[in-house]
Amino acid sequence: MTLMFLAGCDPNRFARAAGTQAQAAQVPAALAVADEERRIGRTLPTYPDQCRQTHRSGVAAGDRLDAALIKTDRALSRANGQIRECGVWYDEMKRGIAQ
Repeated sequence: MTLMFLAGCDPNRFARAAGTQAQAAQVPAALAVADEERRIGRTLPTYPDQCRQTHRSGVAAGDRLDAALIKTDRALSRANGQIRECGVWYDEMKRGIAQ
């Protein structure tokens, strides 16, 4: 019984109550942000199929080393080009959403 009485005498109870009210005031703004993020998520374009494409070198057993190196280098160049194209697509999409 005495502990309940002393809990009511806490000198910081008003500061805590004000903090709770401040946090509650932020809820509508947070919900609005969440709604906007959900809306943006629904309007994102589909990821391009060419960005999901994989590349293989085509090196076969018995290929000469110089030919295997050329095939591997070409496959790597195709993959790097694809990465650059998909990066540009993503940056343009992101820029459009940020506006």
